[in-house]
Amino acid sequence: MFAAAVARAQIAPDASGFGPNATTSAEYKLPASFDPDVATQLATELWARVYRPVSLSSAPYPLLVFLHGNHATCGRFEGAGPGRFDINVQYTFTGTCPPGFVVVPSHAGYTYLAERLASWGYVVVSINANRGVNAAPGVTGDRGLNLRRGRLVLKHLQRLSEWNAVGGAPSSLGFNMQGKLDFAHVGLFGHSRGGEGMRAAYNLYRDPGSPWPARIGPIGFEGIFEIGPVDGQTSRILNADGTSWNVLLPMCDGDVFNLQGVRPFDRMMLIRTETPPTPKSTFTVWGANHNFYNTEWQLSDSPGCLGHKRLFDHLLGSPDQRTTALAGVLAFFRGHVGAAADASFATLFNPQFDLPPSVTDVTRIDRGYSDSPDAAVTRTFDDFNQPTGFNSSGAANTASNVTVNHGGIANHSSFQRVAQIAWKAPGSQTFFQSNWTPPGVGQSAAAFKTLDFRVARQCGDLACTKTDSQWLFATSFSVRLVGGDGTLSSAIPISNYLTLTGPVGGLVTFIGTSPHPILQTIRVPLASFGSAAVVANLRGVRFTFDDTKADEIFIGNIRLSTVSGLSPALSFAPSLLAGDDSVIDDTTTKTDVNQVKSLRQ
Repeated sequence: MFAAAVARAQIAPDASGFGPNATTSAEYKLPASFDPDVATQLATELWARVYRPVSLSSAPYPLLVFLHGNHATCGRFEGAGPGRFDINVQYTFTGTCPPGFVVVPSHAGYTYLAERLASWGYVVVSINANRGVNAAPGVTGDRGLNLRRGRLVLKHLQRLSEWNAVGGAPSSLGFNMQGKLDFAHVGLFGHSRGGEGMRAAYNLYRDPGSPWPARIGPIGFEGIFEIGPVDGQTSRILNADGTSWNVLLPMCDGDVFNLQGVRPFDRMMLIRTETPPTPKSTFTVWGANHNFYNTEWQLSDSPGCLGHKRLFDHLLGSPDQRTTALAGVLAFFRGHVGAAADASFATLFNPQFDLPPSVTDVTRIDRGYSDSPDAAVTRTFDDFNQPTGFNSSGAANTASNVTVNHGGIANHSSFQRVAQIAWKAPGSQTFFQSNWTPPGVGQSAAAFKTLDFRVARQCGDLACTKTDSQWLFATSFSVRLVGGDGTLSSAIPISNYLTLTGPVGGLVTFIGTSPHPILQTIRVPLASFGSAAVVANLRGVRFTFDDTKADEIFIGNIRLSTVSGLSPALSFAPSLLAGDDSVIDDTTTKTDVNQVKSLRQ
């Protein structure tokens, strides 16, 4: 495990401890039916476990809704050892399991998260999607059934809203739900297909002419947290603009092994009008597999990790992985959701802050981040969306003793563009300079707080099926600002902010090695460059390859941000919402999620 050479100024607080409230939980399970609001092909049911504080004297409480991913629906215990083998899907179609099998309670696999959140005053509803959804055949336009999952979530919200408004919740819950839920403060959590399913619910609710607002009433969606999600299994492009969003990417994911969950982040970076402007982030956990974020998925999906230590064995979960989920999920929801949300917890996702020891003592986590892609919050300096040699503004870039090509990057969205940069000898005249103005001309950046850019090491081949020869060693280079008159600012080594190694990745059954060049974000306060005059007359950003002998890297999304986590929080000015300007259907992946053994037999 590596760590950045120079610590940042502050450490994000640890939000993962227990809260002051004693907690309890109970389930509701309504009879299965053919509900055209959810699906017409198969019967579905409303089944969920509700986690809450024992005392409800401070109602209403913010509401969190959880959704698991695709998995077998019946399992059995085999042999003398522990562990349940989930290898049958009969429950999906009939609501029963064969003799010797038990129903798989995938929704109970997040109890470790839900109980902790309930102790902080949240009501958490964890949905079971077994009947008519899990392992069911895909349909045209919804091959992963994630639009169906979204409709199932909205149907649960409809019932919860009714019980909250007029009572009548099932007696199995053991409390009167009337007036207990605060629909102005709602957060969504999804794992695997549940991640895209939650984005589907969010978008289906917001669609023009959607029937769901009238059925449910107003909802204040304040955040979506996804773990190892799929992306592109429906006919729609599903983003999360207008709400806070984070994705946890398991670096050794053997199921969604191309880490396609980073793609919504890539797309949302290109949505330049967002209402309201909200942060977006990626949280890539070294050593983690896909399944063990759900304690009910008891067999590892991954045979191991490439280039780093795994956090899991073959059976029965991983306490270390759960620690990383507790850190991320608790920080996200406690930082974004609820009238009493504390924004300081959300600094866990901002690379300007060091991670707390509760995380760094376990593993390395790489972070991608934007305060918001909204143009009022971040200014595009270069997205590398013009032909090689030209800045996004149309001005010519400068290269000296390096090769530069604009192109794509493995694992990421097909719409994500980067500069592919290589050099063979270090030195002060070995550099790439992105220019947003012509020579002799600058623009003021005095209104901005930070320079942000994304960076990753290149793989050993274009398809990223193998590592580069230097993948075990860290690379570094420096960053300068360049004024309109050619004046250079002080040089800032990137090793002050992160350790650039890899790309590491996972081992995938029947595939082999799978390195992941997931872009990380570096955020440099403009004041750190030591020249207000250059900032006031900025022409370019120069990346000087003056350290590592030779290497190949990606640089993407150079932005200037008006917000710095190291200064007092700024409120974002509201602006009108534009359409998604990244309508690129990158759904060509053949990756499926949580492959069910019985479906391959």
